[in-house]
Parts: sequence; C-alpha cells; structure tokens
Amino acid sequence: MKKSTRLTSKFAFALTLIITGLVFNNVGLGAGNFGTFDSVGTYLIYIGFVGLLLTGLAAAWVKDKVVDERMQFVATKAMKLTFVFLVAVAFVVMMIDGIEPITMPYHLFMSYFVSGLLAFYFIAYRILLRRY
Repeated sequence: MKKSTRLTSKFAFALTLIITGLVFNNVGLGAGNFGTFDSVGTYLIYIGFVGLLLTGLAAAWVKDKVVDERMQFVATKAMKLTFVFLVAVAFVVMMIDGIEPITMPYHLFMSYFVSGLLAFYFIAYRILLRRY
C-alpha cells in the first residue's frame, strides 16, 4: 500500500470513529456506564481524536524504514508465538473462570489482556531478533 493511501485510510478511519460516536450520542445508543466515559459514543469520539492526533504526528515525522527478509521472518515467528500464547492463556482463563468466576470488569480485563499480548509480542520479537 502506498504511503499516501495508508495515510488517507488512517485519517478516514479516525473520522469514521468520530462520526459514529456523534451518531451514537445523538441517537442515544450505548448510553450508560462505560468505564470512565458517559457512553460508547463519547469513547468513540475520544478514540477518533486520538487517532487523528497520532496519524498527524506520524505524518509529520515520516522516515523511510528498511525492512529486510530477516526482520519479516522474525516478525512472523513472533506473531506465531503470540498466537500460541493467546490460545494457551485463553484456555487457562477458561479453566480459572470455571473454578472461580472472574469478577473483574470486562473492559478492565480486556485492557490487561491486550496489553499483555502486546508486551509478549514485543519481548518475543526482541528475543528472536537476537537469536536469528
């Protein structure tokens, strides 16, 4: 994908999130307790503005990155390890939830889970990069 097409799609996605959030707020969908936000619409608007900000900052400091086959190989291996880790952790969570129900709020649980997956991928990538 070309850089300009990628940049346009990122801006379009962020604007779509903002518009969807505005529609949700005007119609009244997703109202209620949603973490620290009043509604799902407010959360989508927030994420849309963060996306616009990050895309704008990334567009301001564009660097040409050199990616060789070794880096792609390592990234693929790290992604495979992360997928195996995801399946293993999901299995363990199901077992634990069957023994003792997890009472943590879903949004908090998922944020920890996604952060853990990202951390695992980063660590696996760095270790495999040294190995290969």
